[in-house]
Amino acid sequence: MENSWAPAYFERRGTVATWWDPLADSDPAYRDWFLEQQKDVLAMARVKGRMVLDAGCGRGRATVAAALAGAAEVVGVDISTQMLDLAREAAETARVADRVSFRQAGLEQLPLEDGTFDIAFLLEILLHLADPVATLGELHRVLRPGGVLMVTTVGANPAARLLQPSKLGATPASRWKLATASALNTGMSAMFGFTWSNTRLTAALYRRLFNAPVRPTPPWRVRRLFAEAGFPVVYHRAVGPVLAPREHRWAVIK
Repeated sequence: MENSWAPAYFERRGTVATWWDPLADSDPAYRDWFLEQQKDVLAMARVKGRMVLDAGCGRGRATVAAALAGAAEVVGVDISTQMLDLAREAAETARVADRVSFRQAGLEQLPLEDGTFDIAFLLEILLHLADPVATLGELHRVLRPGGVLMVTTVGANPAARLLQPSKLGATPASRWKLATASALNTGMSAMFGFTWSNTRLTAALYRRLFNAPVRPTPPWRVRRLFAEAGFPVVYHRAVGPVLAPREHRWAVIK
């Protein structure tokens, strides 16, 4: 694993919960996009009657949605106890707590048996991982033969940020700021690694510029990660303009 502050960041209280609330009223454009993504992912996965894992479940939005869509059982895993508390509240509110359970763990070592799940979600998570191959390998391990891993990744082309709405909510940013940060991260990550942690100076610069660990995830790199983790079949859908898609959705078959 690269020298990175990513695991410690997401484990601390008072970090992720301050800005990751995709259904908040403070950013309606993002909320609408997230709900459209969630609906599409559930339709692609066909969760009804199946065992589902939500890896990096956060507030439990996809966990609860899968249960409401008829999944036989859903397990949400997250490194943050604070986010898991919010996820449990969401499951109680939606009245699906009898079919949902949560585990606190890092995704690089899942406390789950081999071949347990038909479907696994890794939604908006891959870009934050310090060791993505280890996490994908664990998801490969816990899926049954023929199981499906659903992954979403952001559009890697910085120009895509210019075609998206400005970010509102707890951490607002204009589309120009987002595009500039994306371009800088792409170049610096190529030279200095995830979170630019190869030198003390670049690591300090990264922490000053970004409020969370984020790695560039161009589609060619994501495909390579899937191959390294042992997934032979990959279906890909780009969402948005052809030359600058906003997001990529992946269905990966074990």
